[in-house]
Amino acid sequence: MLMKTLLAFFRRDMTVQLSYKFAFAFDVFSVFFSAATFYFVAKLFGQAAIPALQRYGGNYFAFVLIGIAFATYQNVGLNSFSQSLRQEQFLNTLEPLFLTPVSLPKFLVGAGLWDFFYATLEVVLYLSLGFLLFGLRLPQANLPAAGMILLLTLVAFMGLGVLAAAFILRFKRGNPVTWTVATVSELLGGVYFPTDILPPWLHSLSVLVPMNHALLGLRKSLLLGAGWSDVGPHALALTVFSVVLWPVGIAAFSLALKRARKDGSLGHY
Repeated sequence: MLMKTLLAFFRRDMTVQLSYKFAFAFDVFSVFFSAATFYFVAKLFGQAAIPALQRYGGNYFAFVLIGIAFATYQNVGLNSFSQSLRQEQFLNTLEPLFLTPVSLPKFLVGAGLWDFFYATLEVVLYLSLGFLLFGLRLPQANLPAAGMILLLTLVAFMGLGVLAAAFILRFKRGNPVTWTVATVSELLGGVYFPTDILPPWLHSLSVLVPMNHALLGLRKSLLLGAGWSDVGPHALALTVFSVVLWPVGIAAFSLALKRARKDGSLGHY
């Protein structure tokens, strides 16, 4: 029953997404131009990599491509559930949906399933373009370790998304979770530059940012071939984020849902 429900969500969202062919084409071009832009930015560094990049192999293009590719998951995590919620409200289908046997956890997971799959396709496209057009090479990649970090990253970012959706359900507009996490991650997440170059007091704060641990684990495993012991601390951090964020997110969403039902604003947008 669980798989049938999740598959129904997945098929619905896939059908809607693929019906907009121009939007799909623009997404592909966007990935290409983003990868190309950072390829030429990387050429500014040439062979003289800054010391902070040496611990990642010294190749800025490989460093930043992994950053922008996998940062897609955070963007989806923060926006997927809330956007799905807003769409259900706009179509006036949210209240009927909650009258069905679909439980809250099933709805939350199902609402983001296609978006995370689509994000995975974007990540694959980023890496494929890097290999085919821009000379990306990952000869030391430890794929099992990278896969473990990726799985934990998905779970943690989905937990963030549930918490963000709770604010949308309660306040309709204005989402402090999305704004705060996205803004902080721009500086402390290590997407575009190593966090090692930050002042010590800022660098110490980066351990509180899920994106930082996700990218550190992925870069170590993909660029340096790091094993379980090296990526273990980042895997543990992501696990802690997940264990905290999911219960808090579901509790916040349940409270927001209860309040919306009580004041009759469930279908309002």
